[in-house]
Amino acid sequence: MKSIGFFYSVFKEKRATEYSIEQLRIQYPNSSIYLVSDGGLDFSYLENQYDNLKTLLEEDTMSDTFNITAGSTGCDYTIGNYREPFYREAIKKCAYTVLDRTARAIEYCGNPDWMVMCDPDCLIRGQLSFPEEGKILGTRINCCFPVGYRNILDSIDGATPISRWGSSPCVFEVKTFLNALEKFRYLDTTQNLLDRLCEEFYALYAHDVLFPTLFALVGEEEIFNPDVVECTRNPNWRNTNHPLVHQFREYY
Repeated sequence: MKSIGFFYSVFKEKRATEYSIEQLRIQYPNSSIYLVSDGGLDFSYLENQYDNLKTLLEEDTMSDTFNITAGSTGCDYTIGNYREPFYREAIKKCAYTVLDRTARAIEYCGNPDWMVMCDPDCLIRGQLSFPEEGKILGTRINCCFPVGYRNILDSIDGATPISRWGSSPCVFEVKTFLNALEKFRYLDTTQNLLDRLCEEFYALYAHDVLFPTLFALVGEEEIFNPDVVECTRNPNWRNTNHPLVHQFREYY
């Protein structure tokens, strides 16, 4: 049986976060949970309600990204601001922070086999599955990275180009993540990788882009996660048997 850890990134969605963890604990009563509030509410009171749960209130890294623009293609700097120094640094700061917090979450959770990244709109209502052939699971709902972005990945030994992505909620194998993170840090130090990627696409601050990119560095492309149903895309989601619900915002 696979060991699983859970990493929550939240803001001020108090009731939604409480409900999400309450439902998670029904399915996984003993798994460790690492929760970071990104400049939002203090959720430390949850540590008195649940075992194996750690909460932190840390710096807001997301707010500056809300004003980033890049045109409909995500890479049009002539009408977008994503290449401007202020927003470039905001994107990079957010990306670095997500990776750092995820590494800390893995350590807190005891280096499990798999991690699940949860936002407050994530609802776990059943047991999750982990296919042997996949290292990162998602919806693959998005497509068509800019050519320049794919060219950077093509130039890296052992990397694979990305055709589709959408890993939110992101479910990933920890061993592969740690290998990919080590390679990313090396390439970022020696080849300014993150800066170069930010030249070509605006949304690296979002983990549904960042994590497929990270795994692509070690030759792993996101595969479709059959466990996931999204509320806004499937109005009949309540009557399906998908154990992992995304976009559940009844308590927002």
